[in-house]
Amino acid sequence: MADLAGQDDLTGMEKAVSTLLASHQMPMPATFSYEFLGMPFDVGVRRDSEGSAHLVVRGQLGTLPYSAESADARSLLTSIVDAGQSLPLAEINVERKQAIVVRGTMSFPSVPSPATIAAGAAAITIAVKPICELVAKCRQMMDRHTGWQQSA
Repeated sequence: MADLAGQDDLTGMEKAVSTLLASHQMPMPATFSYEFLGMPFDVGVRRDSEGSAHLVVRGQLGTLPYSAESADARSLLTSIVDAGQSLPLAEINVERKQAIVVRGTMSFPSVPSPATIAAGAAAITIAVKPICELVAKCRQMMDRHTGWQQSA
């Protein structure tokens, strides 16, 4: 019986946390970071002059090796970046110094709750998940084959 009582307490606690997350507003501007498949993601939420809020999620998926380092790895990763051009909620680009970056945005009519911000970040992360998984597989291949070493 003690287990059931503990479970009731946990359910009550979960409800309290859920209510807290949904009822409170996030102080603006807000930022936080997380990792997905070993890739760092940064989140920023800003309020504009009209009272709307904008969520930006930016993930660094690694670097595109130069052809001299591995033409095969560069070709495969370039194909992945090209395939990611039609992602929902996000875009993928190769930036300076060959960094592969995904960036997703969402707008809200007013300041969202912490739960809404977390849900928005999760939705963008799920949208880029297939690309992240392919890049992670390429990293594994590069780690296994000396000719596919990832650039620093």
